[in-house]
Amino acid sequence: MVNETVKPGRFKKYLGKVFGKTKGERTFQIVNYVLFLLFGFIMLYPFIYVIKVSLENIRLIDGVATKVYNFTAYGLVLANKKIYSAFFLTIFVVLVHTALHLALTFIAAYPLSKKHFKGRNVLLFFVLFTMLFSGGLIPSYILITQVLGWMDNLLVYIIPGVMTGFNIIIVKNFLQGIPESLEESAKLEGANDMQILFRIYIPLSLPIAATVALWAGVGKWNNWMTGVLYITDSDLYVLQNILRDMLVAANTSTTGQGADRELMAMADNVKMATVVIGTLPIVCIYPFVQKYFVKGMLIGSVKG
Repeated sequence: MVNETVKPGRFKKYLGKVFGKTKGERTFQIVNYVLFLLFGFIMLYPFIYVIKVSLENIRLIDGVATKVYNFTAYGLVLANKKIYSAFFLTIFVVLVHTALHLALTFIAAYPLSKKHFKGRNVLLFFVLFTMLFSGGLIPSYILITQVLGWMDNLLVYIIPGVMTGFNIIIVKNFLQGIPESLEESAKLEGANDMQILFRIYIPLSLPIAATVALWAGVGKWNNWMTGVLYITDSDLYVLQNILRDMLVAANTSTTGQGADRELMAMADNVKMATVVIGTLPIVCIYPFVQKYFVKGMLIGSVKG
């Protein structure tokens, strides 16, 4: 077996490519790497800590309290039968809301991306106005409960927030970057505006569509305030509301009121397990759309 040695000149050349050739470039690159590693650690540490605590369990082994790692806390959380129906209800709400959000956002952004569209500037003003001013919680509550009558109704999960001015602006900017020659060619073939939108513009807009879908989906997945304000029937609770009730029960158990001893002994573990269960689906989905998400953010935000 021949031992290959790295030539000093080759190693120096490699370092020059990575960190730069001059002293200033090397210093700048090293500082960048250190800062990014530090920033990454700060971002990852809370997740690592949550997972660690959720797996911890104190057991008496030969009379000595020993820390072991298992999935007991997850078993306690998943023992709640309502969590399964809430999980599928949450998926249904997220999918329907995201699909409507994408469809309505593209339908609204498409005409606004055309400079020859009459009334474009006036409509853009109203879109921007909704981004700057909001009626607040009390008018929204009165609208939903008294005017629309959506208490204990699945529509209260789906319809509010189905269109946002910010996403309309982002999609409009992206659509403006698509060559108009494609639209002109399609019109020569007899295509109407809706056919052009759904057959040409939307297929070319996967990056920004993934970005908007991720924003809408994550926002709806993490939404628990709607259930607290407008849902009194526990059968209509989404996952976040069920997990919230379990967190409240875990907090109550620390005072010894109405909870079993096992939950009381593992209150912190159960809290962390509920956090992991609530965030795991989104964490698993994000890597598959990350490429489109980053591209959509860059393109959709710089086109004017």
